[in-house]
Amino acid sequence: MNNKFSVIDLFAGCGGLSEGFAQAGFRVIAQVEMDKWACETLKTRQLYYRLRGAGQMRIYHRLLRERISRDDIFEKFPGIKQSVEHSIVQAEFTRENLDTVLNRIDASRAFHNAPKVHVVVGGPPCQPYSLVGRSRDPERMESDTRHFLYEYYLRILEKLQPDFFVFENVPGLITASIKGKQTFTKMLQDFKSISPAYNIAPSFDEYEKNPHQYVLDSSNYGVPQKRKRIIFIGYKESLLDIKPRIKNVFKKIINPTIPEFGGRVVEDAIRDLPPLQPGEGDDEWYGGYSTEALTEYQRKMRRGSPGVLNHRARHHMQNDLSRYRFFIEHHLNGNGAADLIDLLAERPELAPEHANLDEFVDRFKVQWWNSPAYTIMAHISKDGHYYIHPDLNQCRSFTVREAARCQSFPDNYKFEGPRTEQFRQVGNAVPPMLSHVIALNISCELKKIYVSQSSNKQI
Repeated sequence: MNNKFSVIDLFAGCGGLSEGFAQAGFRVIAQVEMDKWACETLKTRQLYYRLRGAGQMRIYHRLLRERISRDDIFEKFPGIKQSVEHSIVQAEFTRENLDTVLNRIDASRAFHNAPKVHVVVGGPPCQPYSLVGRSRDPERMESDTRHFLYEYYLRILEKLQPDFFVFENVPGLITASIKGKQTFTKMLQDFKSISPAYNIAPSFDEYEKNPHQYVLDSSNYGVPQKRKRIIFIGYKESLLDIKPRIKNVFKKIINPTIPEFGGRVVEDAIRDLPPLQPGEGDDEWYGGYSTEALTEYQRKMRRGSPGVLNHRARHHMQNDLSRYRFFIEHHLNGNGAADLIDLLAERPELAPEHANLDEFVDRFKVQWWNSPAYTIMAHISKDGHYYIHPDLNQCRSFTVREAARCQSFPDNYKFEGPRTEQFRQVGNAVPPMLSHVIALNISCELKKIYVSQSSNKQI
């Protein structure tokens, strides 16, 4: 008899948000994503959980070491293949195919014997709400159809009627508007006006008056990265009759009290990973771990993995390497962190051949050992200038695995596709450790609602 709560992930990307829920014990019934390579990553991660549940981690480790293929495993375990294929829904949300997506979700629910969806998670692509994007194109909010993707989110809430939903996006959503109307306020009103109605924890009024209070910084939750995201946690309004204190679920998340949170820095994240020179490494299996003293975070990342994956350094042009060396040495020599203005003043021969140099003076950033990383963004797929490794002896940009470590993905999380696509997946993801905190608190509320009513009742 199933005793796990179920979750559906919309706009799943490579699965960072649902990974935190899976780690908290939820069953991930379906993940909807349009990108081909992100879906391949989701399939491999679903395979991990299925093999772990079957006591076959040895086979998963063989997959990571490239000694067996995913198709080989599916041939040996046809039931696992069916489960994975039902769970991953590769589709784009449009008016024309919304019913098809819902039917695919229903088919996965039926296959996994999950008549009840307890939580829906996900957030539409964040680019339309990005402050940088809006500054470059003031009309972007009017013309970008992704701005309206949350309306499909509402439709799915009405169809699935989960007890909770988690809606994640960039802080720029707070100030976004279209045709003079604040998107943020309209969205809150929409959640309350659908059937069944949903409240936003702690309350609609508190959210509307002080939305910035509900912007979460991942570095406060054990993630070695400064990454701010606005989170809506919605709950079915009718649940207030059962558990009036349910509206406090977000306040417990805003003020974490677990001692292990906080204090994570780049050194915790990546110091133990094998050193590389530009061009060295491997996009898939790199090799086993070295034996050395580890931090708590490093031990957590290594747990359940036979070694290091997705750890290959970019090739860099010599001029870029000279710039990287300048920025690292400037700091090591006691002159503080440099920007492009310092480079132009002290080493003008290293000036990048780009227009508008004065607009982005911080286009080169070293990720210092003793601080959390800057926000890992999808732009890392284009170049690594914002993610320079702090080790002068390596003098290169981050690998996919180093970026994933700063995002709190465990080492046995395999990213599929070409390296550019791997970077994009990592940069677009929600840190699993942040999602895990949210999931634990929602799980606690669900247990109060269901488990306390009947310990023998299937949920």
